[in-house]
Amino acid sequence: MALGHFFLFCNVFLVWRRWELLWAAFFVMNAALHLVFGMIDGISVLLWQLPLTLLVIVWQVRSPWYHGIFAEKLNPQLTNYLSGDLTCPKAAADEKRIGQKASKASE
Repeated sequence: MALGHFFLFCNVFLVWRRWELLWAAFFVMNAALHLVFGMIDGISVLLWQLPLTLLVIVWQVRSPWYHGIFAEKLNPQLTNYLSGDLTCPKAAADEKRIGQKASKASE
């Protein structure tokens, strides 16, 4: 199951690393709890993991930075992303904060 999700996240949907890590942490917790309670069947783990898997994929596909499978159809901002015109919100916030520090320092 983890290998199939790795393939989906890394090769098909190109999920961001932080979402992969979130999914992996939940998977480890999910599998550990199933082992602790003696529920060793894989289908139960899969059923508990599936909603988070779908959430991660939908969240990634709806992102303006999505460039995985069917990105031409699903992401109207793909050309902006590929040309470098679309910046990450965190990067834009960091640039703004750096600019504010620089203006305060020059005063």
